[in-house]
Amino acid sequence: MSRPKVPGVLVALVLAAVLPWSLGAAVLSDKNALLCSAACATAIAAISLNMLMGYAGQISLGQFAFVGVGAFTTGVVTSVDQLRLPWVVGLAAAAVVGAAIAFLVGLPALRLRGLYLAVVTVSVAYVGWQSVFRVEWIGGGSAGKVTPRPYIGDSPISSDTGFLTIAAVLLVLVWQVDVNLTRSRLGRAFQAIRADDQVAASFGIDVVRYKLLAFTISGAIAGIAGSIIGTAFGTVTAGTFDYARSLLLVVIVVIGGLGSRWGVVTAAIFATLLPDLLVALFGAGIRGLDLVINAALLMYTLAQHPGGFAGAVEEAREKRKRRKGGEPPLPPTRPNLPALTRPVGMPPVPKLRARTAVLKATDVSVRFGGLQAVDSASLHVDRGTIVGLMGPNGAGKTTMFNAITGALTPDTGRIELLGVDVSHLPTHRRTALGMSRTFQLIGLAKNQSVYENLLIAQHLAAPYGVLSALTMVGPSRFYERDVRTRADEVLAGLGFGRYRDAQVGRLSHGQQRIVEIGCALVTSPELVMLDEPSAGMSPAAAEDLAATLRDVRDRLGRTVLLIEHNVPLVLDVADELYVMDAGKVIADGEPVEVVGRPEVVTAYLGVAPQKQEVNA
Repeated sequence: MSRPKVPGVLVALVLAAVLPWSLGAAVLSDKNALLCSAACATAIAAISLNMLMGYAGQISLGQFAFVGVGAFTTGVVTSVDQLRLPWVVGLAAAAVVGAAIAFLVGLPALRLRGLYLAVVTVSVAYVGWQSVFRVEWIGGGSAGKVTPRPYIGDSPISSDTGFLTIAAVLLVLVWQVDVNLTRSRLGRAFQAIRADDQVAASFGIDVVRYKLLAFTISGAIAGIAGSIIGTAFGTVTAGTFDYARSLLLVVIVVIGGLGSRWGVVTAAIFATLLPDLLVALFGAGIRGLDLVINAALLMYTLAQHPGGFAGAVEEAREKRKRRKGGEPPLPPTRPNLPALTRPVGMPPVPKLRARTAVLKATDVSVRFGGLQAVDSASLHVDRGTIVGLMGPNGAGKTTMFNAITGALTPDTGRIELLGVDVSHLPTHRRTALGMSRTFQLIGLAKNQSVYENLLIAQHLAAPYGVLSALTMVGPSRFYERDVRTRADEVLAGLGFGRYRDAQVGRLSHGQQRIVEIGCALVTSPELVMLDEPSAGMSPAAAEDLAATLRDVRDRLGRTVLLIEHNVPLVLDVADELYVMDAGKVIADGEPVEVVGRPEVVTAYLGVAPQKQEVNA
């Protein structure tokens, strides 16, 4: 009889609660315990920034402002001069207010990115430091805000060692929340957004909503870190949260490794303890050397190991693995895709009326300034067929494709999917109705594994909420079992079992393309849209792709719309062919007949075909 497994988080919580007390008398003085509490708070703040920058790819150079919000909120709620509520209420309020402020700051992220978003977040840190935190009823003015310690019954936890226990337990809990997030649809959505907004939307992810969620959850966790800092030190002022602290937090996350939980926590604890450690070793005259060391580590990281400390460890592990046995052989190019039914969690597909096309685009026009990219183009795709879309470069094929998928909104025209007008629906809503697509430049999260990409592609198949994602309690368990089983089935069909945990970016172009097609099919969509799937493939791989496309149509019963320049491939697999030139559809019909039309030859060659003279 097997022994029941003890959850790791339970063991960690027990250790976090017991070790500070047991080590207090022997090792930890009050000063060292206070320093360790600060290290726990910094680690939690680093987790919050890593969630935002490392997972969701959203820049924030003002994260410590949210830590300050948490510290002063706890002070307002628990202060004897203000609300006088229990400390636990102050902790919860710090998380809520931190989340609310971060949500407001995240609103510009919907339209800004890169340098402009960085400027906004730095401005938030500066305004908090120089203005908001200096308001009397918020920050206590020049005297600062006093935050009383928590009580157990009628007795306060007055010792720094006692409060370190609370700080350590909160660090463990935040760690576990972060673990749950990365294993859920929420964390996978963040990773997809970090890779590419359009790719994320094609998987059914509401990009706007999840960007705001990333800021909101990150702000809540930063608020918890602030509550710890405010309570540990008892009194904090606006100067405690100057914008330089935010920049240090960015340095910590970059050195630890963007996206690595253990890396950023290790870096945060090291950076917090380093100044006192240097003073203890070399005396007070050495103060400030920690800034030099951090700067040197940052430059070394950016130059030698962009993945940070965690990335360097992973690189060393990969080198050892290659020395031992080398890389396993690449999986076969010719996959055997499993016949999957539509997932339980997916929205129902609208039923087609008789003689209704799966896709119908009518008089679609798209203009970019003075350029008419698509001009009154129309096409329809019947169920169970492969329809090709061809044309010379600049003909408007990809623009038409993007208008159909929702990446662009057409100026005029109507697009119907399964009889539903989707002309003005965003991409993720069209995906929910039964549309999937691939991209010309591989639409995958290339820093994630093959398995993770198959899970990301099933975002809509796991419709559980944020709370269930963060706690892994409730419907998340059922849905996660289902999507993981489905991902395993697709992996087996693709022949990628040995590459389950390999980063997609390390596979060959042809293998990445097959993984992308697997992701497009994993939720059994009604319409699969492929944008130049044979680009970069060898002739042999293109032949295998043709067989795969026929399987998608004949064995899986899917409908395919295909943009392709490889004429032999199109003639081999397509049931119908549309040709575009200068934004217009100039021909459509049976593929072999269409490619021989004079207007098609002219579009490709620039000259009309010469007629053969017949001698009498």
